[in-house]
Amino acid sequence: MLARSFAFLLLVAAALADSSGARSGAFYFLLAAGPVIIVSGLMTFGDLAEAKGLERELVLGAQGVLTFLALVLVVVVVGSGPGPLDDVSVPLLGVSALGACLGIFAVQAVLSLVGRVLASSRRRDGFYARAGEEFATAEHIGL
Repeated sequence: MLARSFAFLLLVAAALADSSGARSGAFYFLLAAGPVIIVSGLMTFGDLAEAKGLERELVLGAQGVLTFLALVLVVVVVGSGPGPLDDVSVPLLGVSALGACLGIFAVQAVLSLVGRVLASSRRRDGFYARAGEEFATAEHIGL
């Protein structure tokens, strides 16, 4: 989650640097976002390997795929640009890819919230009194 937030901030910084005229700064922000997105994807797939429950697996799987798409879009943005030495703005393909990448991170944030809501709705307010007994709530045992 923290790596994804840091990657989003790097992409926003790249967009702001490009719009303010600091083209080489935007290039280096984009270049730094690549490894951060890779780490975020690896962390997501690690969480997916340890996930329990179908809802959590679906949310983490979708986030993993979206992270891969975000990495591909960052590579497109970096590849479409002129590089750090030329003082030329990012072409329309790069701007579109950067906007789509920021949109992917917004979708991932919504997916994360949906996953948390689904996980909290599945929790029950009760406990097992002893091993082998059925689920008991506070009302059943008189608390």
